[in-house]
Amino acid sequence: MQTQQKTLFDLIVIGDGLAGFLLLYELSKYPAFANQKVLLLGDGKEKQRSWCFWDNDLEPELQKMVNTSWKELSFKSDDVIVRQDLGNFKYHYIPGESFFEYFNEEFLSQNPNIQFQKDIALDISGSDGSFKVTTGNGLYKSPKVYNSAFLGEKPRIDLWQHFRGWFIESEDVAFDPNNARLMDFTVARNGECRFMYILPLTEKRALVELTYFGPQPYDMSVYEKEIAAYISEHVGKKYNLLEKEYGQIPMQQGVFRHSGKNGEINLGTLAGMVKASTGYAFQRIHNDSKEIARAYFTGKKPKRFNENDRFAFYDALLLWIIRNHPQTCKEIFTQLFQRRKMETILRFLDQKTSVWEEANIFARLPIRIFLKALYYRLTGKSFAQPEYEYHVLRELQNA
Repeated sequence: MQTQQKTLFDLIVIGDGLAGFLLLYELSKYPAFANQKVLLLGDGKEKQRSWCFWDNDLEPELQKMVNTSWKELSFKSDDVIVRQDLGNFKYHYIPGESFFEYFNEEFLSQNPNIQFQKDIALDISGSDGSFKVTTGNGLYKSPKVYNSAFLGEKPRIDLWQHFRGWFIESEDVAFDPNNARLMDFTVARNGECRFMYILPLTEKRALVELTYFGPQPYDMSVYEKEIAAYISEHVGKKYNLLEKEYGQIPMQQGVFRHSGKNGEINLGTLAGMVKASTGYAFQRIHNDSKEIARAYFTGKKPKRFNENDRFAFYDALLLWIIRNHPQTCKEIFTQLFQRRKMETILRFLDQKTSVWEEANIFARLPIRIFLKALYYRLTGKSFAQPEYEYHVLRELQNA
C-alpha cells in the first residue's frame, strides 16, 4: 500500500523544460492545484536555451525573468534598412538561466505538492484515466499524463532552423540598446536562406546570432567563421567572447500531434506549438498551457493551435518556398518589412490579423513564387514540367 501511494499521482508532467514548467505555472494559478499530487519527470540538466517573444501586457512573474526588452525592431537587407516602433508591443528576451533559476529554485519550493524526480521517461502505456509511465528507475501511475519529451523514434524532419550565437562585449560603444535587429540579410549568399540576428543587451554587449533555414545543420566551424567575419566587419576586432549558444528548431508540418498514441496530452514542440514558419515558441506554448490548465480544472475542451486553419496554410506556402527556392527568401522578407508595419507583422505571426489585413500583406509580396507554391500545395505534386507549370500559373494569375 505504501509503495502504491508513492507511485500514484493525480497528474504526471514529463519534461522539465519550457513546456513542462509553463504548464505547471498555469495549473498553479488555480486554488485546487495545491491539493493535487503532481510528479514532474526530467533529466535535471542545465539547458542552454533562451527565448524571444513580443507582448503588450507581460505578467509580473514572467517579467521578472526578462533580461532585456526593446520597443523598436529593425530589418536590414543590402541598401534597405527598416527601423520601427512596435506600438503596443515590446520585444522581450528571457535567457534560459533566468527561466530555470526561477522555476527550479523558487517555483518548486512554493509548490511542495510537486515532486520533481530526476528520471527519464521511457514509455507511456494505458489510457486516459489510467496511465502508466515507465522510467529508468520505476513505474508511476496517474489518470492524466502531459508529455513534452520525444519517446522512442523521433519524426523525420526535412527542414530546420539552426543557429549559432555569440555573446560578446566590445571594448567600445558598438550597439544601440534601444533597437534589436530581427534580421540582417546582407549575409545571404549562395542561394541560402540565412540572416544575422542581433540583440543588444547594452551599448557594448550583445548576442550576435547566425540563423539558417535549411534541410540540415552544418559543421560548427561554418557558423564560427561567418560570425567572426561579421563581427569583425560591423563591430570591430576589439571584443571579448563571453559565451556561445546553439540550437535547432524543426520547421515541419504534419508530424506533430496534440496527443500521444495512448491519449496522453502532448506539450511544446511535440504538440506542434513551435510556429513552423518562424520557430517562435514561447507565447504559443504559454497560451497553450493556459488552455490545458483551464481544461484540467473545468473539463472543457482546450482551444489549441492546429494545422487546419488559414494560418497553417500560409505557413505551408512559405515552407514550400524555403525548401524549394531558398534564394527567394531575401526578396520576400525585404518586401514584407519594407511595405508593412512591424506591429502588423507581429500580429500576423501571432495569428491575430483579419483576412483583409492578410490579403494586404500577401499583395505586397512577390506574387509569382507564392502562386507557384500554391499550385504545388493544391495539386500535391512534387515537381512539374516547366511548360505545364507555366500554363497553370498563368491560369491562376488570370483567375
